[in-house]
Amino acid sequence: MSVDSLELQLASALQRLNNLQRRAETHREPATLLVKTLAELETALEEVRVAQEQLVETRSRMEQLQSELRVQADKYWQLFDSMPEAYVVTKGDSTILEVNKAAAQLFNVSQRFLIGKPLSVFVCEDRAQFLATSARVAGDNSAVELVVKLRPRERAPLVVSARLSGEAGSLRWVLRPAAAAAASN
Repeated sequence: MSVDSLELQLASALQRLNNLQRRAETHREPATLLVKTLAELETALEEVRVAQEQLVETRSRMEQLQSELRVQADKYWQLFDSMPEAYVVTKGDSTILEVNKAAAQLFNVSQRFLIGKPLSVFVCEDRAQFLATSARVAGDNSAVELVVKLRPRERAPLVVSARLSGEAGSLRWVLRPAAAAAASN
C-alpha cells in the first residue's frame, strides 16, 4: 500500500466520521447512530492497522535491500581498489570521479585529493588534443588506445599507455607506464 493510498483511506474515514457526527446532531435515535459510528470507527481503525503493517513490511524490505546494496558496493570498491593497474573513472571533461590505489600511486597524490581534479592537469603535452579525444570518446561510447605523457606530483614525467573507453558520458581509463605496457604485449 502506498502512502497516497493510505492518505486517501484516512481522508475517506474522516469524511465518514464527519457525516456521522452531523447525523448524530439531528438524529432521533442516538443508540442506533452510536452503533453505526462505532462500526465505522472499527473499520477505519482496521484499515489503518493493515496499512501500518504494510508500511512496516515495506520498510523492512527496503532496509534489507539497502544492506545488500552496501555489501555489493563494498565488494565493488574492494575489487576496484585492489586492481594492480591504475584505473580512473572520469567525466567527459576529464574530471576524476573514481580512482583506485594504483592510480593514486602513479600520480603520487592521495585518492581523496584526486576526486574532482581534472585528469588533464597531469598531461604534459598537447592538453587540447587530450581533452578533445576524451570528449569524443565520452560522446560516442567508443574505445581507444592512447600514449600520453603525464607528470605525477613531485616526480619526473612518464609516458603511459592509456586504454580509454566511454559509456554514458563517463570515461574509464586503464593507465600503464609505457615500459610495462610494452612488456605485457
